[in-house]
Amino acid sequence: MTLFIDTTDFNKMTFGLEDNGKIKQKSFKIDSHKSHETLQKLDEFLRESKISNLKSGIRKIVVNKGPGSYTGTRVGVTIGQALSLAWQVPVKFVSASQFKIADTRIGNR
Repeated sequence: MTLFIDTTDFNKMTFGLEDNGKIKQKSFKIDSHKSHETLQKLDEFLRESKISNLKSGIRKIVVNKGPGSYTGTRVGVTIGQALSLAWQVPVKFVSASQFKIADTRIGNR
């Protein structure tokens, strides 16, 4: 399973999960406190996705590294790195143009 994290937009953050061709996605509208809301919204998304074991279920993390909101980008990259270390899974940082391809795929299913 792959976790997608995009916090580069000024007004929203988007998380996605891809597992064997099945894709879930959720976007959250946010105010100016992105750094305070991101972990809470990610936790909400993962709980709604009902993954039985996050540590063994997620095999890769993909993070949008921008361009975009400076603070938002730093928040997303930091969370991606931290989860990668905690879960011992690889993290891949991709540019917005590469991430949009994955994001479009997420949105179309």
